[in-house]
Amino acid sequence: MKQAKPRQTALKLTGQQLRQLRKDRELIAKELPDLIAKHQRLCEAAAEPTHSGALRRAIHSSKILLDDLADRAATDLNTLDAFLTGTGTLSSDVIDRLTNILKLNLRPSNGKAKPRTAKAS
Repeated sequence: MKQAKPRQTALKLTGQQLRQLRKDRELIAKELPDLIAKHQRLCEAAAEPTHSGALRRAIHSSKILLDDLADRAATDLNTLDAFLTGTGTLSSDVIDRLTNILKLNLRPSNGKAKPRTAKAS
């Protein structure tokens, strides 16, 4: 049995639509290098073998929309975005809320944190 070939239909664009299409393509061409660089930063930050990297991976794999996640964690989307791209940090209380929301199990390595002491020179 023969498979039907998909039909392509060509639309005639008006002059105004063509101008808008060219304008949109120019904007996309300008934004594309920045978007590619941001994507690279997102990938590199998520690949870090750290707790922050693990949190980023959990956020990326979550089905919760980023703006909803930011609201639930009582932070703003720009702060969350900066963390995901590795250009910003999160406060410990936001990290705690995110780990609870995402049901992550992060524990301190020991029961008590030891204070750091400065070495005398």
